[in-house]
Amino acid sequence: MQAVGYAGRYANSSFRRCIMEKNIINYYNHYEEDGRLFRNYSHQVEWLTTMYYFDRVLPPHSRIFDGCAGTGNYAFELARRGNAVIASDIVPRNVDIMRQKQMQKPLLDDIFVGDICEMNPYEDHSFDVVLCMGAFYHLDEKARNMALEQCLRLLKKNGVLVISYINFMAALQLNLNAKLENMGDVLKFYSNRGEDDPFTYLLPEEIEKTAHDHQLKILHHLTSDGTAYMRGEQLNNLTKESFDQYMKLHLETCEYKYILGYGLHGLIILTA
Repeated sequence: MQAVGYAGRYANSSFRRCIMEKNIINYYNHYEEDGRLFRNYSHQVEWLTTMYYFDRVLPPHSRIFDGCAGTGNYAFELARRGNAVIASDIVPRNVDIMRQKQMQKPLLDDIFVGDICEMNPYEDHSFDVVLCMGAFYHLDEKARNMALEQCLRLLKKNGVLVISYINFMAALQLNLNAKLENMGDVLKFYSNRGEDDPFTYLLPEEIEKTAHDHQLKILHHLTSDGTAYMRGEQLNNLTKESFDQYMKLHLETCEYKYILGYGLHGLIILTA
């Protein structure tokens, strides 16, 4: 996990965006994203939590734009549940995987390679729900605002916008090795905000400020996976019954402000 420092290193914004885009595509060309959410119990926490909130918040039979669809895990499941879903991703390899899935089971209304920071052919205010679940993992502040403006362009009045992000404090914990022998590296990571990484790390208050700056109302703000990253082996060895109990506790506590920043993945659900 890891990129915030592009802004200081590249003065020209279009050049900076090009570098970011190439880094993102290169990263996901070498990462097995399709099975990530289902790999084991510790990874399933994020999937189960996100779908739990989708069931609570998304209107039935919504028209949904998934602008960072990855390989389409959420897009296909939401379409299977009766929504009209259009899926886009910046990584051509991910889009190819979605198209292969679509050939086997045609559920999506459209699939295309696209940058969520840029205009796409869909009309203004034409979607009930817009998902931006991935872009904020990599973009600097200027690019995040560009992405958000495009999301709001597509979103209907009173529609639902969902944004995911990576928590800085959780990433800090994740960088500590088991014997705490790399404190020098971790202190550097803390001081420069992981600027040498391909990921961007945010604090919960920063994402909330972004929402308020765009006059958005926060419906839910949670950690979708909590501290599962700290106890992967224990979670993966649980029985189904014990894992279900763990999930019950997680779902009851994932919006608590006291633990929000220590969950690796943050999820903020907004309305315009």
